[in-house]
Amino acid sequence: MNLIGKFAPAICMILLSACAQTLPIESRYPTFDGTLNSNLSVAVTDHREFILNGDKEPWFEGIMHGVFGIPISLERNNQTEESSFARYLASMIQESLEKAGSKVSIVDLPIGETFESSVKKMIENGASGILVVMRKSRYSFWLTADYQYDFDVAIVDSVGNIKARKTFAQWDKEIPLSSKYSAFDMFTETYSNRLQIILNDADIKSALKFK
Repeated sequence: MNLIGKFAPAICMILLSACAQTLPIESRYPTFDGTLNSNLSVAVTDHREFILNGDKEPWFEGIMHGVFGIPISLERNNQTEESSFARYLASMIQESLEKAGSKVSIVDLPIGETFESSVKKMIENGASGILVVMRKSRYSFWLTADYQYDFDVAIVDSVGNIKARKTFAQWDKEIPLSSKYSAFDMFTETYSNRLQIILNDADIKSALKFK
């Protein structure tokens, strides 16, 4: 294979090329396997080290590499000053739980908010819900792609009791590259798949469905 052929998939994805198809809506959000009939809240607080120390902006998702291996951070389209990756993940969870029948509100939390303070702000909303402390989340993409995450996930009732709490952490070192979708869509699908595993974990799922 010549050099151009070797790098063609990476070049296409890095440039978010016009040849890319749009990721289907059903692949953009996790699926909760069950039904819900109560009001819920969802909150995600960003504890990633490079966000806490100001090295990266709150919207940061990961690093792509140019043709010669030069690392770059690309921002999704339509970002605003209020945009953050934490809010993006919260909206994915919101969509999933609403499709399962719940009315879901997002509780915005400051960067680095402690677990205890996050719980207090959630119960001010008057509904039980799901709290995610994002300790790690970062992708890397060049000729191969990987994604590393570490989420502390808790289900909190309306008075602040913790009904379930688990850590979900993994380093997916070989994410299949897509010749159909842009890099952003490829990782959107990755986030969706990982969140789907979390939401359908037996302990998390059972706690979400409590009355």
